[in-house]
Amino acid sequence: MTKRVLALIKYKNSEKINHFNHGKVLFSSNEVFQMIENDGIAWDDLKLVDYSEKSLYEGDLQDFDNVKDKLENYKVILLKPNSYFKDKYRRMKYVLKDKILSDDTSIPLDKTKKETPKQKRLRVEGNRPNLNNIKIVLEKSRVESRPINMVNLMKTREVAMYPPGYKGKQISGEKALGIYGRIAYKLNTNFGNEFMYLSDVVNTIADNTGTATDWGSFAIVKYKSSASMIAFNTEPRFVRSFVHKDAGIDHTYVYAAFEKIND
Repeated sequence: MTKRVLALIKYKNSEKINHFNHGKVLFSSNEVFQMIENDGIAWDDLKLVDYSEKSLYEGDLQDFDNVKDKLENYKVILLKPNSYFKDKYRRMKYVLKDKILSDDTSIPLDKTKKETPKQKRLRVEGNRPNLNNIKIVLEKSRVESRPINMVNLMKTREVAMYPPGYKGKQISGEKALGIYGRIAYKLNTNFGNEFMYLSDVVNTIADNTGTATDWGSFAIVKYKSSASMIAFNTEPRFVRSFVHKDAGIDHTYVYAAFEKIND
């Protein structure tokens, strides 16, 4: 048996309560910044935990259930165990293979068809970053020489929403996101960054934020430095690939997290 859990915790009055301690911690952070506007919560703790024994998993869920009323906010999500961890190209290719049609960054458009501001808002709403938090995270990484981990929760549209005038065949939002994901993966490795984790989402176990949703996938991407993150995000091929992300994603939560070195 293998179970994996993502937990986001906001403590009441900064009074820390231990949670999800009996599994193997794959990733942990107590410095979490929201990079795309979403639930508006300044989370105190983010933890990704792996369980190889059912008793440990069920024990941690019971312990959490006993203390959750003492927490300000929480979001606990169960991930699929057949997930990708660490940067191995062949394994990443295998995970993405059924979601990708092409890694071409260009799309056929009829340039005579114009997109209204309302149409564009519907297509890209919720997929744009919090610029103030980006500045904070980049400066923190630069000054402290620390890598930046981008933690992503994603929900795709049933049908991809490309700009008016798109002349390609209709595809699902999942396939459009897969095209974007393959481009992002290839370019990230060129800059020395890593896809640390990629998984489908099973379900939300607990969420008192009022923003619970049926997430489709989860990923962590590690940028080795602020300079690498800037270089990657301004690379022309990556910028062009955003048309696929905007077409595929219904909405996404993205957090920048600095990995906890010591508990």
